[in-house]
Formats: sequence, C-alpha cells, structure tokens
Amino acid sequence: MNVTLVCENNIEGIMTAIYDGWVYMNKGYSVNIHPGSDYAPTFFSKFISIETDNSKAERVIRSIKIKISEEAYIAVFRTCMNFAEDKGDAVFEFLKYGYRYGERVMKMLHIPAVMRVMELSRKTSNEAHSFIEFIRFEELKGNVLYSRIEPKCDVLSQVYAHFQNRFPNENWIIYDQRRIKAAVHQKGMTTVLVEGQNMDQLVKDIRKEDEYEDLWKVFFNTIAINERYNPKCQWTHLPKWYRKNMLEHE
Repeated sequence: MNVTLVCENNIEGIMTAIYDGWVYMNKGYSVNIHPGSDYAPTFFSKFISIETDNSKAERVIRSIKIKISEEAYIAVFRTCMNFAEDKGDAVFEFLKYGYRYGERVMKMLHIPAVMRVMELSRKTSNEAHSFIEFIRFEELKGNVLYSRIEPKCDVLSQVYAHFQNRFPNENWIIYDQRRIKAAVHQKGMTTVLVEGQNMDQLVKDIRKEDEYEDLWKVFFNTIAINERYNPKCQWTHLPKWYRKNMLEHE
C-alpha cells in the first residue's frame, strides 16, 4: 500500500516525516513525503498528516551527521529549503543510499536520488549567495536597517548568518515577504527569527526620507548606456525576481 506523509514545509517537519516514513517503510509500505498543505488526495495513496516532533527531527539530523557526514546534512538541509515539490521524496530516497554507503554516497552522482539532492541543494545555495550580493537595506528611524526579500527558496537562515557576521554592531531586520518571517538582529545580540508577523506594517510609520536614495537612482540611470541596453543579457545576470525590492529597479 502507498502512503503519503503530509508534513510542515520546514526542516523539522520534513525530518519528522522521514522518521515516521522509515517506520512505515519497514512495515512494507511505499512511502512518499509531501511538505506543505497544497496537495490533492488520490485513490492510490493514503494521506497521513504528520505532526512535527522536534525530538524525532533531531534524531534524524543527528543520524545523518554521524552515519553519513556533515556534508550530507548540509546538502539535505539546503534541499529541504528548496521550493521543489519533490524535495521530501528526494531526501527520503537519498537517505536510503546514504545509510547504506555512508559518506561515499556524496560522490555517487550516477544514482538519480543523489543527483537530485545535489541539484536542489546547489540551487538553494546559489539563490542564497545571490541575495547576499543583491540585498538592499534602508535606514529606519532609530538607526535600524531594514530589508525586504522574496526568494523562491527559503534562504533566510543562510542570508542572515552572513549579515550577523558582517554587521554584528548594527540593528537590522531582513524580512522574507513571501513566507512572512523575519530575521531580527539587535546590536551585540544573537539574531532571532520571527514568524507570522507582517514587518512591512510594523515599520511603515518609522520609515524616513533619505535623499541618498534619490541620488542613487539618478546615478544608476545616468551611467546607463542606451546603445548597449540588452534586457535579455541583464536578466541572465540579475533575474527579475531579485529586482522587486532593489531600489534602483523600483
């Protein structure tokens, strides 16, 4: 019999589903893992809702690091942060080989499940690096830096880790508008994640006029060479979804 385990779309939820999925697999079930609630039940699979259990998730994470490698866990984590619908199944299949072959599995790219995890992990990592490069901050009243992003993958944890090291003595907020969660950093303290709070509404009354924003727009438009305008080439280097919250493209 086929079972589809429906879990929360985060690392803890997916790891919990993998823990329970292993139990079902050992009972002879064919297991699929679906993160998120946007699924369509079918006649050919029994859908089971999985409640996130942090203790189960931690046991799976620890086993990946010990029985396979730290590198394997990083790849699994980044895959779980991807937006692909098959990421749960990809990780589950990858771990079947990982627990069998150990750290050697990372080089077994001829195995489709391994190749798929490497592909999704790479895409997540690339998007995180791009947002680190292209992110824009505005200064709010009270000397708080504020930035808004809308990544396809859930890269906020990777992005804020960079700025936590880069700006440890600044107050800043990075808000993921797509997922309604924010990384909030207070000077000299550890960054915390805040979920379910619309930061745009909170900060709208403390925005301040900044003449340097207008100067930057003028500079950006002035240096442009009309004869060399090539939007297709520009989109290759800076895709459209990065531009929405970039000052010079507003």
